Amino acid sequence: MKKLLAVILTAATLLSCMSLIGYADETTALSDFAVSSAFDGETPEDAAELKTSWFNSGDNYYLFVPTSIGTDEVTVNFEPKDAAVTVDGASVANGGVISLAGKDEITVKCGNSEYNVDIIAESKVASVFIETDSGSLDYIHEKKGNEEDGNISIIGADGADVEYAGRLEIKGRGNSTWQMEKKPYNIKLDSKENLFGMGKTKKWSLIANHGDPSLIRNVLAYQAAENAGMPYTPQFTPVDVYINNDYMGAYILTTRIGVDGSNVDIYDLEGETEDANKNDLDSYPQAGAYGSYAGLLEGTKKWYDIPENPDEITGGYIIEMELANRYADEASGFVTTRSQPFTMKSPEYLTKDQIDYISGYYQAVEDAIYEGKSMEELNKLCNVESLAQMYILNEWCSNQDFGLTSTYFYKPVGDTLYCGPAWDFDIAFGNNDSGRFGNDYNDPSKWTVCYNRMYRNTVFGTADIEEKPTVFNVLTKNATFVAEAEKVWNNGFGAAINETISWVKNEYASAVTGSAVANAIRWNIFDTNDVDAIKAEFKKATDGVVSFATTKAGVMANGIGDVQNDAPQTNALLKALKSIPVAINNIFEKLIVAFDLVNKF
Repeated sequence: MKKLLAVILTAATLLSCMSLIGYADETTALSDFAVSSAFDGETPEDAAELKTSWFNSGDNYYLFVPTSIGTDEVTVNFEPKDAAVTVDGASVANGGVISLAGKDEITVKCGNSEYNVDIIAESKVASVFIETDSGSLDYIHEKKGNEEDGNISIIGADGADVEYAGRLEIKGRGNSTWQMEKKPYNIKLDSKENLFGMGKTKKWSLIANHGDPSLIRNVLAYQAAENAGMPYTPQFTPVDVYINNDYMGAYILTTRIGVDGSNVDIYDLEGETEDANKNDLDSYPQAGAYGSYAGLLEGTKKWYDIPENPDEITGGYIIEMELANRYADEASGFVTTRSQPFTMKSPEYLTKDQIDYISGYYQAVEDAIYEGKSMEELNKLCNVESLAQMYILNEWCSNQDFGLTSTYFYKPVGDTLYCGPAWDFDIAFGNNDSGRFGNDYNDPSKWTVCYNRMYRNTVFGTADIEEKPTVFNVLTKNATFVAEAEKVWNNGFGAAINETISWVKNEYASAVTGSAVANAIRWNIFDTNDVDAIKAEFKKATDGVVSFATTKAGVMANGIGDVQNDAPQTNALLKALKSIPVAINNIFEKLIVAFDLVNKF
């Protein structure tokens, strides 16, 4: 009897467990489903895994599969790892292999849960896989300057060639673009690498182009600058980016502006200054005018109390025109006597002697321009051809930020100042809704950047109350500079622009269409997930940019001498009324200086 009772109890227990197991299987939902692929040959040391997790958009699931993973044979991983999963009716274990070849969709089942997963595998560009050490982007996204180590794998468009695999540092980048949902990043590799033939350097940028639905504006401008022979133009290649297995979208991998071989190949003043001092340069105290309002105060500078200079300090500088409201966030810089803030790209941390030298040098350039000195005299200080090239490029692009921000100059040892390299064109070619300065930047038949004025250079923020012209506004009123610009256009720049337009239209846009489709689904760029509809919208977007670029090129070919002939006019009464807030701003600035408040807030 006892034996019979024991058998009955054992059977009941087993049935109960089986019931519980069955119940758990029926209600289990997948928290993740991913596919991955091995490297061709041996896996490189410190490589990031070639893996992509599904993306959930409402009731829809997507797998964005790059050429580096492929579709023929992929390894499946899911969470929970012990779940009973089928793919298209066939059981698959965690770590099992399936084929996605020829499939637009798969059906994944786990218990009572069923997932229809669209396969997006049309992209034919290179791919970048990054794994942060924390497995998250939370710390990096918390603040732009936050940096984290990790692993990276960069695979060519063929899906097989490993451009680089190893360790990296990653952090956020950009100003307005950093505030967008799809983030841009700066990465630093462990060693200098010549990625895709772009030049040997450690430092690279991943440009998100999130504000540009065509994804071609930066590409169009950079390639035109390169074709026109502008020195140190950023090199680029389109890539699909995956971070911690999540597909992040279509990016361009670019070289960064800096003193680093393939970038701006000039004397490394920062490196020499580091060698001349015992401590890290950022460990020394900041000095000068560096408070929140310092960017408004004409003729001021900020630097670091670094004790020693190298023997040579007359070159190795890269400076950037910047908006006053961003000035306080940068380590070193100066404000000209006409209100233009500059921040230091290199060196980032300057001694007082260094900031005195470069601020004084640029001030002489600004004075020569505003005082109407001859081009011969100006050329002794700043290469006039480089000024003309940069003006032509940005006028063609109708870049409303030109001469205000993201406008660079570099100073080699034993040479004059040069304008360049070119940078940041995502709001160019009609991609803005601003009527800044009374200009219509969305009309390619109009001259625009020649009328740009400074703004954000008062306590009234974006209000353009002082109407101070940029240096390029002043230059284009000078007939000899305009003649130099026409000469540059006729000597090959115009042909380079037309060549670039043709290349983007006939080759580049179609080459990145598959990547653009995936990006559009991931970030809902065109308010549809239908692949054919996205392709049509993407073509419409790229055709619009090409049309703008073609029309503006025609306008410029027909007469650069026409600039400044149709400048927007300010209403006389409005201009008089603006004198009131100008006076208030000037009083505010004087009070800051008089009471030594510049670094108090």
